[in-house]
Amino acid sequence: MATIIIVAVAIVMSIAVAYWMLGLVGTFTRFEKLEFVSAYAVKYVINSEKNAFNITISVKNSGTSPATVTKFFFNGIPDTTVNSTNIKEGKTLEENVGLRILYGSTAESSFKADGTTVTINPGETKTFSIHMLDGAIIGSGYAVSGVSLEITIQTAAGNQYPKTITLP
Repeated sequence: MATIIIVAVAIVMSIAVAYWMLGLVGTFTRFEKLEFVSAYAVKYVINSEKNAFNITISVKNSGTSPATVTKFFFNGIPDTTVNSTNIKEGKTLEENVGLRILYGSTAESSFKADGTTVTINPGETKTFSIHMLDGAIIGSGYAVSGVSLEITIQTAAGNQYPKTITLP
């Protein structure tokens, strides 16, 4: 009789350990994975003297963990320093550097120099609209027609996801 009880306890304990191990695997194997669904640029006229580019990027999180977008890089240059070294906290990127990154349909959904973040949940797709002036200074180059522009999205986990487009 004691042998049956010991065997039953051993079976119950092994089942409990198996469930515990599955829980650990689920916790430690979560990951974020951003995939570009689409990326394109359109040139438009602001006025008779000024043109700009509207770059639209759709990104899907095909991972199992939420991804928090913290920063954009343009040809390796952080979004907050594309055109300027004079960054004012609380101001939009457009007010600081002539660059605007929207992740929604309103001006309130604009990235700011104070560390705006956007979370993309697993299975979710977010669209970012980047407005950049024609001739914007990006490092030692300029954003002009025909130039290849590498746009990199950085997440809170430190992962970077690059996409190259050609400005029209």
